[in-house]
Amino acid sequence: MTIKTSHQIAKHWRFRFLSVGVALLAGSMAPRLLVAQSPAQTDNAVQIGDHWTIDTKDEITNSPTDTVTYVVTDLSPTEIVARVTTRGKSGTGLVVFDRNWNRVENSNWKWKPNDGEGVRFPLGVGKDWRVELEARNTQSGDAHKITVLSKVAAEEPVTTAAGTFDAFRVETKAREVGAKDPSKIWEHENVTWYAPLINHWVRRTLILRAQKRITSNTSEEVVDFGRKL
Repeated sequence: MTIKTSHQIAKHWRFRFLSVGVALLAGSMAPRLLVAQSPAQTDNAVQIGDHWTIDTKDEITNSPTDTVTYVVTDLSPTEIVARVTTRGKSGTGLVVFDRNWNRVENSNWKWKPNDGEGVRFPLGVGKDWRVELEARNTQSGDAHKITVLSKVAAEEPVTTAAGTFDAFRVETKAREVGAKDPSKIWEHENVTWYAPLINHWVRRTLILRAQKRITSNTSEEVVDFGRKL
């Protein structure tokens, strides 16, 4: 069932707001301070059975593409393993994330140390980070060297079909170069809205350029989520 309000979200997930400035203090006109600590430091850490359903859209044609559901199947101190299913398609896949929602493995692709598209705790406006990594296809042997730069640009509300969330807007730029052919260059420009309330991003926009030309412009939104009862 889709959850429509922040109050229902908090009740459904049994999360409490962080003690430092996450809730608006009664009678206070001071600005809110949104704080995102490491999930290991809070009571909203990811659990087995947590699931998110995500609608994707081609922004160039304004057409919906897929509806994908991620279900957490296994956890370790360093990894989150999720089963992935796509509505209307048979079969499932597995994606391995680190605890900051960076991908480590997805089908035939592996990233070392990770794909750099997650977040880095604790989050706060103005924080930035850089990741140097390698992506490799274990089947074809194709490899890429990638530099990723991310910055927390703002705190702002974002609304999806799953509700309205207080979120950090994380802006990410990446440059990807073919390891075997350095003349092949791709550039990524992503914006991620990460909601501490559910310890997950709720909206993303992703633009890919090849040789300075846009090849794809997509968006992804969480439309439903839940926790094992």
